[in-house]
Amino acid sequence: MEHYIQQLIEDLEEAANLPPLLPFFETPAHLESDPVIAELALVPFKPISEWIGIDSEVFPDITRLSGDQWGKVNDAIFKIYDALQIELIDAPVDIPPEILYEVLTSNWDVPVQYLPSSGYDLELCSGDPMTCPYGEYCDCYEEPDFPTDEIPPCENIGNETDYDLPF
Repeated sequence: MEHYIQQLIEDLEEAANLPPLLPFFETPAHLESDPVIAELALVPFKPISEWIGIDSEVFPDITRLSGDQWGKVNDAIFKIYDALQIELIDAPVDIPPEILYEVLTSNWDVPVQYLPSSGYDLELCSGDPMTCPYGEYCDCYEEPDFPTDEIPPCENIGNETDYDLPF
């Protein structure tokens, strides 16, 4: 398996060094003054496998990996992300590399845009603890922490004499 993983990493790094060509699109006249907006509006969504030509089925099941093989593949996948200007913005900081491997490879075919001018922010968290790919490491399990200093105090609660009644 070590030889296969090494070859997979080499293939991913080679693909990262040859980012895809941006698809041709004719920019409408009203978007010619802002090419970044035109790119965002007109570049199609495609799975990473279509952008770089490496199918999701090349990634072995996590049970077949050992040692730090998943960490090495993760590093190569992030080189692909860098080449495609994709930033995974919601990955938990403390997620173990083997779980991150499972998340990255199982979401390889999620449609993304290749936006070399502005980049693409990839979010994989579903917002639902039951379906979130990060599992127990995701913060969607936590209640949002709202600052209490932004809520003005209610001074008239419990003091009925201060209320002006409309009748």
